[in-house]
Amino acid sequence: MPRRASAHDVVALVPVSEAIHPELQRLVDLEAIRQLPQRYARAVDERDHDALTALFDPDGRVDGTFGQQAVTDYLETMRSRPDTGGTSMHVLADPLIELAVGRDAARVDTYAVVHQVPAPGSDGEHRMLGMRYVDDVVRRDGSWVIHLRVARMQWMR
Repeated sequence: MPRRASAHDVVALVPVSEAIHPELQRLVDLEAIRQLPQRYARAVDERDHDALTALFDPDGRVDGTFGQQAVTDYLETMRSRPDTGGTSMHVLADPLIELAVGRDAARVDTYAVVHQVPAPGSDGEHRMLGMRYVDDVVRRDGSWVIHLRVARMQWMR
């Protein structure tokens, strides 16, 4: 049986190189950037803190459900949250990506529905959240990472 891929797995993409035509490099970059919200969703849903850490620029910031925080503080908040035994599932729409040819920065705008399911036997309720993630991403050491994330809840049921 093949090994199940995890959120921490990295897809090998063509490295940045002068030998690659700029438009082709843009397509490669768009795919790497498109994967960031998906990798984030899987890392959070799987409680994979190493994978989550790898997605963020350590010098970045997050403005979201825990307020405005430096990335290092946000990651510590995520790591230290109590495990309730419940689970979550992020279902993401196709992101809108703004990336100019030859640039090392982009904006990614992603809508999501997040299901938060309580542990079996608990008195919690299944909640659904409508979320919007707007990420300013940058290329650091050849990889795309989230430098600034603004996460806003649009609705909750």
